[in-house]
Amino acid sequence: MPEQWWSFAQERWWLIIAAVVALFVIINVVKTVLKWVLVAALVAAIAVYGANYTDELAAMGDQVLGDAKDQAFQAIVGQAFNATYESKEDGTYAVYTGSVRVEGKAGSNEVTLYWNDMKIGTFPIDETIEAFINQAKNNG
Repeated sequence: MPEQWWSFAQERWWLIIAAVVALFVIINVVKTVLKWVLVAALVAAIAVYGANYTDELAAMGDQVLGDAKDQAFQAIVGQAFNATYESKEDGTYAVYTGSVRVEGKAGSNEVTLYWNDMKIGTFPIDETIEAFINQAKNNG
């Protein structure tokens, strides 16, 4: 949670400064109970916005992860001419290149990606992955 607030403060510092200035104006100009209502509302608004900032960071993280996955698979497809396809009796298959292994099951729409025998993740088969698998099959 502190990392979330630290990120919020670093990226939205101007909003925090504007809120502090608004608080000083409200406290020095308004002299009624309304002053404390306005102060509470402003502090609550900043707190809610900061608490929901995690959603914005998660969305940016998902976009970066998606872009990295696409670039990684594009690099793998560049190595497809060296790929080896291996079909197993249980309906599973594996495609191997130097340090990359892609495993899947016939009829499934997902594959598991390994890099240097370390599982990276499970991904849906898209055009890029399908082209990689087909090229490996064609390599014989």
